[in-house]
Order: sequence, then C-alpha cells, then structure tokens
Amino acid sequence: MGYHFRYLLFLTILTDVSGEEPSMIRIPGKPGIFKTSESLETSWEECVVKCRADINCSVVYKTSDIQCQYFLFGSISTIQQAAPKGDEIALKIQLSGNQCPISNPLVPGHTYYTQIIKSQFYKTTLSQDSLSNNIYNLTYSVSTCPDNTKLFQRGETTVVCIGLYFFEDPRCNNAMEASALCKAQNGTLTGPANADEYEYIQEISYSSVDTSNPDSFQYLIYWINGAGTNTKNDYTFEDPTHNGSTNYKWIGGAPIAKRTGYCLNNPNPLSFYIADNSCTDTVLSPNAVCWRGALCQVPPKIEIV
Repeated sequence: MGYHFRYLLFLTILTDVSGEEPSMIRIPGKPGIFKTSESLETSWEECVVKCRADINCSVVYKTSDIQCQYFLFGSISTIQQAAPKGDEIALKIQLSGNQCPISNPLVPGHTYYTQIIKSQFYKTTLSQDSLSNNIYNLTYSVSTCPDNTKLFQRGETTVVCIGLYFFEDPRCNNAMEASALCKAQNGTLTGPANADEYEYIQEISYSSVDTSNPDSFQYLIYWINGAGTNTKNDYTFEDPTHNGSTNYKWIGGAPIAKRTGYCLNNPNPLSFYIADNSCTDTVLSPNAVCWRGALCQVPPKIEIV
C-alpha cells in the first residue's frame, strides 16, 4: 500500500511528557464522527508538524493548501479511509525505528499512542472497524494513580501505581501480611522494573523514617516482591510485570538463602540495597529495625474519554 507513509520530523517534545517520540501517519481519508475541532490557517505540512509536537493533538485533516482541521485528544472517534489522491488525514501513533513501514501499520490489530503527562497516562487506541475495512475507530483513556503512589509505564501499555503501604496494628509485621496488605488495595507486592523505579522506591523508603515512624525505630524496612525457593537466586513473584529480579540491586553477599521461608525486603538497614530475610521477621531488637509495610503496585483509575 504505497499511499501509507510516515512524515518524519525530529522535534523536541515538552519535558513533562515521557514516552517514545510520536510519528504522524498520513493516509487518504477524512473525519468521520467527531465532537469538536479547530480550524487552522496554515499549510498542510506545517499543520502535521504542529500536531506532532503538540501533546494535546491526535489527528489533523487537510481541508485546503492553506487550512487544516485540528482534532485534540478525545475529540474524534472515527476516520473514514478515502481513495488515493483524494482527501488526506494524518494520525499520531507510535512506530518502532525511523523507517516507513512496508505494509499498512494501522491493520491488523490495534495501534497505540501513549504518553505520560503530569503523572497521568494518556492512551489512544486505533483499530480497524469490525464491519468496514474503510473505517478506523479511535478510543481514548486517561489513567490516574491513587494518592501517595506514582505512575510508571511497563511495556507498551501496562501502567502500575507504586507506593508504600503501612501496617496498622501491629505496625511491624511479616511478609504474608505484607502480601495481604497489597491485595487489600487490589494490587500485589512489587519490585523495581527499571532504574527510575528503583530510585523512586529508595527515595520513599528512606524518607518514611521521618514521616511514618511513630515508634521511632532506627531503621524501617519494607517487604517487596519475591519469595524464596529451594534454588539459590530463584524466587516466586506475585507481580509478573517487573521482569523478576532483573532490576534488583543486592547488598553484598545477598541473596544468602536457597530455601523456602526467605522473602525479599528493601532497603537493607546497613545499605541502599535489597536483601533477603526470614518471611516471619517483624522486628529486630527493640527500636532498631521494623518491617513497617509493603511496596505495592495497585491499579490506576481508568477514565474513558
């Protein structure tokens, strides 16, 4: 399909947005169902460039050589494909690499464009209509995390909200109770999936000594995802989205156990790293070390726009 091509320009995306650089796919087509749009007095090329750089823009349509129709996130729900050399429309999506795909990237299956803006996850899903090969459907969603958690993207479309959850009574407790604490939030124990997550986890864990330490323990530790097996360095995980212990940073000599009954926790009292301890540990020496809670990943609230 030679009329499917990508218009590539390397522009800087605003710093409060994370994710891969978007691509604008230009195809023969015109707007179908939409709520609102803007009319811009500009050339078609400049209109495409503007949309690509604008975090709020999803689709643009060429109405003339000096005018375009500009659709913001959530404002257009269908696109109708036209005959070659007719109407022209451009859609913002993500593609791997910097080459135009050989075949139509819009079919088969779903195509996504995702971005994180001000701690919210915006996702546009583009799919071919089940009743007509000439119509594409666009759906939109915004994911928001609960208070005291932070949003992280894992993979193409997986989003998790990571935070510390604290035991109430008793305030120091074991790994089984930590798992139950996460499950009570519809989540699971988790661990770092990358360097950014690891840094965030250490930051909130260390700062909790000053903010969530009513019994004035010298060290606070949190249970994270990972329960020992009979094989050294092998663990079972509740959360499959962080690629096991690949991104765990161990204290020197750890993990030490190669049997069941040992669980992973962070941070180690003597260092900025992850260690293993008996899953039943709750306190070490009065007012020295407290297993204060759990590092959980919980689902975001998803709003369909």
